[in-house]
Amino acid sequence: MDIIIKSVINRLRCILSSVYGWLSAMAVYVFHFFAPAWYLFAAVGILILIDLGWGIVVSCKKGGFAYSAAARETCKKIAIYVSCLGSVYIIEHIFHSEVTFTSIVAGLAGACEIWSFSASILIIAPNFPFISLFRAQLRGKWRKSWDVTLTTY
Repeated sequence: MDIIIKSVINRLRCILSSVYGWLSAMAVYVFHFFAPAWYLFAAVGILILIDLGWGIVVSCKKGGFAYSAAARETCKKIAIYVSCLGSVYIIEHIFHSEVTFTSIVAGLAGACEIWSFSASILIIAPNFPFISLFRAQLRGKWRKSWDVTLTTY
């Protein structure tokens, strides 16, 4: 048993003797800390990517080339959502180890992303029955991303 403990300590000393070892140890610690809420972060991330995809489709329909702008916006969204969800998770983790409030915040973030890509879908398919229910509420976002009036459809 003594040999095993000395071997583990020696390996840890080797790992932590470099900058990459310390960075890897910190990354493992952070991932381990956020592991109970990984699916919340993944769900919001998937919805952000869906919004990116619909934004690219709208850009292609408009005849523009906005891939770099879409990438910048997506990076901003990811940073904002990760910081907000991470902050809520850290505060919630102070009181208990469940992810109840973090789930609510992730649900709100997901609903915002669905709302965002619904406007893009409305541009692509204006007569789609489910999305056309949102037409009056999405009027401002639709006009901002598509420079036409609603009467042209």
